[in-house]
Order: sequence, then structure tokens, then C-alpha cells
Amino acid sequence: MLETIREFFDLNTVIWLFPIIFIFHDLEEIITIESSTKANKNSFQKSPFVQLILNMRENLGSTAAQLSVSATWILLIISFTTVVTAHFTLNGGGFLLYTAILNLFILQAIMHIVQSIFFKGYTPGIITALFLLIPYCLIAYDRLFQCGKIDWHLIFASLPVSLVMIPIFLVGNLLGRYFIH
Repeated sequence: MLETIREFFDLNTVIWLFPIIFIFHDLEEIITIESSTKANKNSFQKSPFVQLILNMRENLGSTAAQLSVSATWILLIISFTTVVTAHFTLNGGGFLLYTAILNLFILQAIMHIVQSIFFKGYTPGIITALFLLIPYCLIAYDRLFQCGKIDWHLIFASLPVSLVMIPIFLVGNLLGRYFIH
């Protein structure tokens, strides 16, 4: 089965799927954020973690419009990364930025799972995290390893870059709160 997946998803296909997978994932979040926030705001028993998540949503932008601005910002970065990475694929360049953002994708998917466990139910983005984000990341890592584009040294080297990307992505949340009150 792994060989069939590898045949279907060549490296270029995997790279160009990056922004598409992000769009589907964020659309789920945008569509469900407001109803989920309302449903969880009135939950009778809030653990400290649940309260922290609700506060973070409120501070980072909890409306669909604010999240849309943030998603647009991140999509621009992911699209730029995709174009550059696709160009490097043809010219033998590096995959550091792509790998760094891929690390954040898998981290975000894990966070969706953790949030769903703590909320004891649906959280925005969990469905696409489970059925699109995680499979995409696993396929992407596999293809990159199989094609010799990344190794464990690059994975570890990309982790600090991933940490730097977090505040860059959060700028989108600030833009969402600034432009949408």
C-alpha cells in the first residue's frame, strides 16, 4: 500500500498540495469557530487547559472574519514557501522552510487532538486534522525522506525555524483583530 501511495503522490504533487490542504483545514476552522466558541463558552466544568484555550481563542481572534484574515496571511506564507520549494525541487535546492512549516502542521494537528480530548468533543479543525493534515504530513515526510531531500539532521535543524515561524504566523491573528473588530 505504501508503494501505491508513493506512486500516486510524487514529490511535486506533495509540494503543491501544501496550500490546498491548508485551505481545506482552515475552512473547517473558519466555518465552525463561532458556533464552537459559543458551545464551549457555557460548558459547566472548565479545566484550566480548556479555560486557557478559550482565552487564547478570544485574544487571538475568535470570529470567522478574524480567522479568515489570519488564514489569508498564513496562506500567503505557505504559498510563497510552496513556489520556492517547487522551484528548488527542480534545481536541487534545500527544503528547510518547507520542513519547518510542515513541522508546525503536524504540531497543529496534535493540538487539535489534545483540545478535542480536553473539550471532550468536537473542536474546530479536528476532522481535517485527522483525515487531511496528519496523512498529508506523513506522506510529505515520507516522500522527502525517500527522495533524499531531507534527513534527520534537517528535521532537527528545522525545529528552531519552526519556532521562529510561530510568531510570524501569529501576525495574521493580530491583523485579523486589527482589521475586524
